[in-house]
Amino acid sequence: MRLLELQAVFATWSLFLFPIVAVLLRRRLVLLWSATGIAVCLTLWFAAFAASVPKDTLPAEYGYSLPLSRSLPRYGLSLGLPQIAAAIAVQALAGRISSRFWLYVISLLSAMACALLGGRMYTLAVS
Repeated sequence: MRLLELQAVFATWSLFLFPIVAVLLRRRLVLLWSATGIAVCLTLWFAAFAASVPKDTLPAEYGYSLPLSRSLPRYGLSLGLPQIAAAIAVQALAGRISSRFWLYVISLLSAMACALLGGRMYTLAVS
């Protein structure tokens, strides 16, 4: 797979499938936060992988520190932060909402809102 296809798959996992995992683990908080930590670590690992793919002559001149310093905040804010937001939403509302569907919808909306907010924060930080 090319990097853009892999990025689309990872973004789909981060925004749409991770809230399902969070809803399924709503009764076990230790497993919920363990899964969240693993997902955020995988997000940062993917950011390091995306920075290491040679795209131009920039890595040849400066090494991977410049692409990595831009890739980690980008993926951390736009894909890692929504996973944390979905876990927080599920933990906060698990005792109040009994329907798994509505809990998923609320966690999905919080993940999407954080993805937009994280992308905007990255854009403001870079410019």
